[in-house]
Amino acid sequence: MHLSQLLGPFALLATLLLALGSLFGMLRRRQAKRRLAALSAVADAFAAGNSLTRADASGNDAIGRLAQRFNHMIAQLEGERRALRDSEQLLRSLIEAAPVGMLVLDQQGNIDSANPAAAQIFGSSPEQLRSHRADDLLLGQDAWSRLLEQPNRSLEFAARRGSGSFALEASCTPFLRAGQPLQLLLVRDIDDRKLAENRLHYLAHYDPLTGIANRTQLLARLELGLQCGAAQALLFIDLDHFKRINDTLGHDIGDLLLRGVADRLRKHAPPGALLARLGGDEFIVLLSGGLVEQADSLAEQLLQSFRQPFHVRQYELFTSPSIGITCQQGGHTSATQLLKEADLALYHAKGRGRNRLAHFDHQLADDAEQRRRLEEELRAALVRHEFELYYQPQIDGDGQAHTFEALLRWHSPSRGLVSSAQFMPVLEETGLIIEATRWVFRQACRQLRHWQDEGRDWSIAVNLSPLDFRQGDLAGALLAILAEEQPPVQRLELEITESTLLDADQQIIDSLLALKRAGLTLFLDDFGTGYASLTYLQHFPFDGVKIDRQFVAGLPDSRESVALVRGILVIAEQLGMQVVAEGVENQRQADFLRAHHCQRLQGYLFGRPQSAFACNQASEMADAEALPLALT
Repeated sequence: MHLSQLLGPFALLATLLLALGSLFGMLRRRQAKRRLAALSAVADAFAAGNSLTRADASGNDAIGRLAQRFNHMIAQLEGERRALRDSEQLLRSLIEAAPVGMLVLDQQGNIDSANPAAAQIFGSSPEQLRSHRADDLLLGQDAWSRLLEQPNRSLEFAARRGSGSFALEASCTPFLRAGQPLQLLLVRDIDDRKLAENRLHYLAHYDPLTGIANRTQLLARLELGLQCGAAQALLFIDLDHFKRINDTLGHDIGDLLLRGVADRLRKHAPPGALLARLGGDEFIVLLSGGLVEQADSLAEQLLQSFRQPFHVRQYELFTSPSIGITCQQGGHTSATQLLKEADLALYHAKGRGRNRLAHFDHQLADDAEQRRRLEEELRAALVRHEFELYYQPQIDGDGQAHTFEALLRWHSPSRGLVSSAQFMPVLEETGLIIEATRWVFRQACRQLRHWQDEGRDWSIAVNLSPLDFRQGDLAGALLAILAEEQPPVQRLELEITESTLLDADQQIIDSLLALKRAGLTLFLDDFGTGYASLTYLQHFPFDGVKIDRQFVAGLPDSRESVALVRGILVIAEQLGMQVVAEGVENQRQADFLRAHHCQRLQGYLFGRPQSAFACNQASEMADAEALPLALT
């Protein structure tokens, strides 16, 4: 066969193969295009939000492998999209549930969005808030501008809520969203906190009962005036016998009276004066600058105004003020020093009889310093046993001394022998009298025992202070001393002053009854000087009375003294009581008292207070000479 004949079929076959290859290639290209188009469609669907779409990853060719990677990428993106969606949902939930108000605003202050907390704070809804601007909610000029100028800083504003306003704390933080600058406004309702702060400030500077300034504000004003060198005057006002009103009518009536006093002070105090209550029934009027010259006239006005009663509920109450005044003209001192000076002046006014005014002077300060030193020395004296009992005789109808009044004396290392008249008031004022009385009672018990052992049938009278009855169990304390010392109880007399019984409560009555049951003799001291002496004799278990020296002093020439003393002696005789007259200094007084059957006489005519040793010596000398005992 010719070669050309053989090549013909091969050429035809080659041509056919080429044609088939070209066709196959075209088909593959079309298939690849379809597969790539499918990948594109999947991408478009995923971009459109179809998270479930996936590419056909069959085949092990490049497109199949590309589809596999494409599906993997879609899965990753879906995971990230889900995480982002969850994060955004969490953020939205947190914002919705946040107790802090959150608002998103543009740079012009227009509200873009708000959470429920913000809506609640402004008394609106989130949708309603989106129609407002920041300046619609925040009161005050340029409030929004202030927030923008001070990013991330908390500022306080007054904000609008309905037709009212409230206190708001706000801070502004800038951020970007989709390239747009925005502001996150955090808001907190601090109205309750501000009210509490204002209340605390009020309580710190004002008296809650009367509404006037308290000690803190007063001291601050005083210090400010001192720093400025301003003239200042203090009127320190204390109500006389206010405790009686509290005790008899109750503290609620007392509180209402204090409010009435504050109102009356407001009425009379000049504009610019500061009124303050230090506590209890103590008030202050502070005058500064030109008002200082009105201090005396204002004090006189107050004294006059308090003569009018205070009407408290159903009661018409009368109380008087004692007023201490101090002034300073820019000198070097302190607020507490000025208060101390005014207090000293007040103390002086009370000492002069109350219901009056007194001015501070340096003599008052010197006297106060002397009292302070005396108090310190007396406290030390109780510890160091520097006290001693002296005894003054009471002479009976036969001229004999069988009873002695125990009187306290103080052997001071620096002052020598000090009479009780000089230090007893300080013991009373400081409350040291309670400890001193127990010491006196114990020493009297011991002295009685000594005299009994020596064969002396004598008695001792011990004075009790009104303050002694304020301790919880006076009778128990004295009875315990009796049990320890074992004196002849029937030889012990207790003298109780009328002032103790002025406001006697059940505790005082029980104490007197317990002492009486123990066998002690009870005498009513200073009889006739109180307000209801006869009532005391009727209601309390007294064995006798002691006529005060002021009645004895007028005998026998004063008609009034004669009538009073005779009346006392007649009443006592009818009641079967003993009578002691103190302050007998001459024979005419003694003769009158004996003529009217006064059982015992006491005074300098018969003897001054002396030590127990001196009393023993005088008794021995009288026995040796067979003469009546007379101590000189």
